[in-house]
Amino acid sequence: MSDVASSAALPILTFGETTLSPSMGYVFDPRWLDPCESLVSMLWKFTAMNGLGGHSVASQIAKRPVDPYEGFAATAAEVDIRGVARALGVPLKVVRTAVYRPGLFRGWCSKLRFCPRCMARGYHGVVHQIGCEPQCPVHGLWLETECPGCGATTDYRIDVRLLDAPFRCAHCRRSYAPTRTSFVSRPPLSKRARSSIVRMFIGVGNAPGRPLHQRAER
Repeated sequence: MSDVASSAALPILTFGETTLSPSMGYVFDPRWLDPCESLVSMLWKFTAMNGLGGHSVASQIAKRPVDPYEGFAATAAEVDIRGVARALGVPLKVVRTAVYRPGLFRGWCSKLRFCPRCMARGYHGVVHQIGCEPQCPVHGLWLETECPGCGATTDYRIDVRLLDAPFRCAHCRRSYAPTRTSFVSRPPLSKRARSSIVRMFIGVGNAPGRPLHQRAER
């Protein structure tokens, strides 16, 4: 069992072929989510806590028939936002925030980009993918795209390879975090950290004369 799933017992699930609707229930708690969480991060938690293969999820959350191994972009045009919200039991606005919408963001990174310390708490945010922002709004660290183990980069898209490696490299399966990843049992983000994420998301930016790293958690 992976580290991210070791804090809770997994249910026995039976999934249909065409709908993400388990007949015996599933585990997902909206309290595991931090502000502006990315769709990939949300699906990592969903797959890890329910023992699901990436193909079971990727093929059922797209608006059109897709090859789950080829994958599709994590965009509002490609993702069945209502279906994801219904399956995870979260408000529509949470999922809308989690996907890329052209014209809303100033640039977008096509590779998975992450903060190692955020990965340790089981968090990857939409703000980490915004191309014009080079640092994590929570910790002030320079965002990374290369695996610390094999040096590979991973395309930021919904596919089996990515979903089957929650918070880990899709190539070598090494954790992106410097410590054990846990999103079930963790302290909440401080009000300051949450505000930093939201400010970056809405494009307010950094206050004059205040370095980015000073608005982060330690």
